[in-house]
Amino acid sequence: MNSSSGPSPLDLAKARLTIFAAWHLLGLPGAPKLICRSPFREDRNASFSIRADGQVFHDFATGDAGDVVAFVARAKQCSLSEAAREVIRLAGLAPAPAPVAAAAKKNLRIPDDLTHPTSADLEMIRSVRHWPTVGGMEVALCRGLLHVCTMLDDGILRRAWAITDSTRRSVQVRRLDGQPWSWNGAKAWTLGGSQANWPIGADTIAIYPLFCLCPGGPDFLAAHGLAWLAERDDTMAFVCMPGESAAIHTDALPLFKDKRGRIFEQADLAGVKAGIRWAAQLREAGAIVDGFTILPPFKDLAEVFAASGGDESDESSLVFEGM
Repeated sequence: MNSSSGPSPLDLAKARLTIFAAWHLLGLPGAPKLICRSPFREDRNASFSIRADGQVFHDFATGDAGDVVAFVARAKQCSLSEAAREVIRLAGLAPAPAPVAAAAKKNLRIPDDLTHPTSADLEMIRSVRHWPTVGGMEVALCRGLLHVCTMLDDGILRRAWAITDSTRRSVQVRRLDGQPWSWNGAKAWTLGGSQANWPIGADTIAIYPLFCLCPGGPDFLAAHGLAWLAERDDTMAFVCMPGESAAIHTDALPLFKDKRGRIFEQADLAGVKAGIRWAAQLREAGAIVDGFTILPPFKDLAEVFAASGGDESDESSLVFEGM
């Protein structure tokens, strides 16, 4: 192989699409976990395993094992070559949208230890936010949108959660303990070199029929959580605008063409103005879009999720009504 030709579409797809995500996208029964029940047969003893990075599965009862291509082949009862084409499609690389194919922005500061959150990390985020479940965050993790890292904050190393997507055009971090950063007094830190107007998660829009657009990381994760409670997460892409003052990056707008989505506006003047601005851009780009304004006593979607109770509730159903 000529190394100068770069990775193949299948290599890129396998790097992007974990077995956790493929499980959801294929609509398989049950819930993908490190240890879980097989989606392919009756399994009373939870004898199916998925490696923590989502790249390998192992069925201890049958001996089946393999990567995401083998998993898709098993799920669809097809050949490996057919499964490879399906993996490329599920990863949104067939065809690959031209705007997302651009290289990550040069000089973007990406933490050296950007990695998958542990169960303890997810539980800490949930506890700080008073959210009822980590289910939605597990969806974000499976899609490669939620990470953890260590940041140097006024000379002190602090653990943080980060949102970014496969394009790495923007990375925003928040402290795991929910406190503001010492160096700037803000809770959100969009890292140097980021394109602050890049809608994080836009690279996944091609895979799903619907999208949700949220301002800020907490609302972004809350949208995942509410969709998970309403059992709607397998139909939706989740997109985050890191700041309300920015317009959507022009490179991302073609990705929304012919898609249907909802903008979740925060309950203040800045939030309403942002919603109007983004809706105008998306409609001009060919999307069908409506808005959802958070009403008192809640100020944002994160607070709605905190009040949802941890099961399919009025709040989670109402949020996606009509979509």
